[in-house]
Amino acid sequence: MPEDKNRCWPGYEPVKGKKPHSQGSCKPKADTKLTESEKTFRAKRRKQLDKWQEEHPRTRKSAAQHLSAPGKAKKKVTTKRSASKAAKMQSPTKQTSRARK
Repeated sequence: MPEDKNRCWPGYEPVKGKKPHSQGSCKPKADTKLTESEKTFRAKRRKQLDKWQEEHPRTRKSAAQHLSAPGKAKKKVTTKRSASKAAKMQSPTKQTSRARK
């Protein structure tokens, strides 16, 4: 069975003898094997986690799992439209037919 090199996150490498996608199937790469982009990502992530820990003292580190990748744009939050606004947005032809009468 060929070994899939891309199954692990950036900065990690597969562990021989482990099933793909099982717990412990990937381990962090040695610092000497990291690419330049992986090194910068690790540095940014470490800085992000340090800042988060300063803002949240006495909180365990695993509580920071919700943080997005450093430098990644945040998603826009969309709000639900009210029923009347949604109806106005969906039926512009009704408004024009009323105007014709």
